Parts: sequence; C-alpha cells; structure tokens
Amino acid sequence: MNRELILHITAVFSDNSETNYLSPPANTAEELEALENRFHAGNFSKHNMPQGGDYTSLNKGKTEEYVGMRFFEAPILSIGAADNPLFWDLKKPQAVGEHFMVPQEWLPGAKSVITLFLPFTDRVISSNQKDKVQPSMEWLFTRVDGQQHLLATAGLVKEALEREGYQAVVPQLDDRYIMRTSLLQTNLPIPAFSSNWSERHVAYVTGLGTFGRHTNFISKRGCCGRLISIITDWETKPDEKDYSGIYDYCTECGACYRACPAAALSGEGKSIKACSTFLHENSKQYAPRYGCGKCQSGLPCSKGVPKRR
Repeated sequence: MNRELILHITAVFSDNSETNYLSPPANTAEELEALENRFHAGNFSKHNMPQGGDYTSLNKGKTEEYVGMRFFEAPILSIGAADNPLFWDLKKPQAVGEHFMVPQEWLPGAKSVITLFLPFTDRVISSNQKDKVQPSMEWLFTRVDGQQHLLATAGLVKEALEREGYQAVVPQLDDRYIMRTSLLQTNLPIPAFSSNWSERHVAYVTGLGTFGRHTNFISKRGCCGRLISIITDWETKPDEKDYSGIYDYCTECGACYRACPAAALSGEGKSIKACSTFLHENSKQYAPRYGCGKCQSGLPCSKGVPKRR
C-alpha cells in the first residue's frame, strides 16, 4: 500500500462511479426500491435524512438540467500517525470533548489515519454564488445525494487496505459513529452540534489544512468540499504540516462574515444557534435535501489557500 495507489484508485473511482453523478428520477417500483436501498446503505440515511426519510421525494428537482451532473473532483489526502498526541487533545472541552474517540478506540493497534478531501466541482461552487440567500440545487444535490460518493470512496480505500492484509475502519461507516445535528436529538449521548469523530479536527491533525474563522475546514484545495477518513494498522511515514496554528490558512479577510445570510459569523465567533435556525427554516422548502454553503462559496478560500497580502 502507498499514497500513489490510494490517489490513483480514488481518482479513477471519482471519474467512473455512478455515485459521483446525479442519478435520474426513479419512476418504477423497482427503481424506487433500488433508490431506497442505496440511501439505507452505509449509514447514509442515519446521518443525512433529518426530514424523515421520504425516499420518493428524492425525485424532487431532478430535472434534465441537473441529471448527470458531477459532484466531486478527485480527492487529495494526508496521512497522520494514529498515536499523534493531538488526537488525545481533541478530548478536551475546548476542542471536541471527552466523547471524541481516538484512533485506538476505533481500531486497537491503529498506526495511521488517512484523511481524504473531495473538492466540489466548479459547477457546484459557482452555482451557489448566484443567490445570496437561497442555496443552489447543485449545492443541495452534492450535499445530500453526493454523500453516497463520499462514503463509497472511503469504503473503496478500506477494501484496498484489507486486500493487502491490513485492518481498517471508516468511522462514518461504523455503527459506533454518532453525529448530533440538533438540540432536539436528546436521545444521543453527546452534545448538540457535535460528533464522536470530527472530520475537521482529524484533518487538521493529519496535516491536510486548518480551520477558517467561518469554522469550516480550509484544505489545500479550499473549503468547498467534504472530508472523510480511514483508520488503519498500515504504518507509513506521516505527512509534515506546513502550518502550526489552527487558523494559519485563514487570512481573516471577513468575506465569510458578509456572506452569511443568517448573520451568524463575526469576529466574535460563530453563533451555532443562528446558523442552525436559519438552515432549518431555509431548508424546509427543499426537504429532504438541506444546505446553505454561503460561507464557503465565492470566498478567497473557496478553491485553495488564500494568499496573505
């Protein structure tokens, strides 16, 4: 196993997997059943169908203009040592919290953590700049339907590692993974707006990038994209960071503050309540899809690390 192989197989998968393209509407009973089965697979519906999981409504908006559109470009990656002390620091209250599970809790004997960042296509990013309040359909399709490709890509890497005799765990595909996106989810044993495996924090530890003041993750390909990671007992040399601070990739230009339609961002930080309330109300008309992304698209950090003046 090596980095080049991982990058190769995920790039080929990005180009050729049907999961990376918006599928046509499901019309027959057989097609609807297949659609429902896909959305039940890989913990997708558990974490991405907050409006109740009405699968027939996933036909909504799938017009000829969008069918076949591509969600993501080929991934970039970073690899960190599973015993990096920074993982234990994430258990601190000022980081993620004590509910965060370190790599060895997911996989005893873990040696490495592989983080993948899947950048959105230019079409997705540019489409979400046209309206200052409403999310574009391209953005919504990528955020929800595209999640299948994110999970499938991590599963592909997991299977490649296992074929070579290594063990691997994808937290987001594991039944132990918990993500609480609402104050109303009182049945979940973690704080609201948190998870027991934070992809952003993990990506920071493995060397893929830093946070921005909008609290989004800024990778070397920008902040418009999605993160997922694989924990494995394959051991390799970890990547060296080109940063030391949590905001080193952020120029603090303030563009994200001005772009937020909920006025949830400022130099004082982010109001999670304001963001969540706006997202909930604004997404009712798009259910079962949801999203916003105004604090990601059209910014200096959208597609790469912005240069400091």
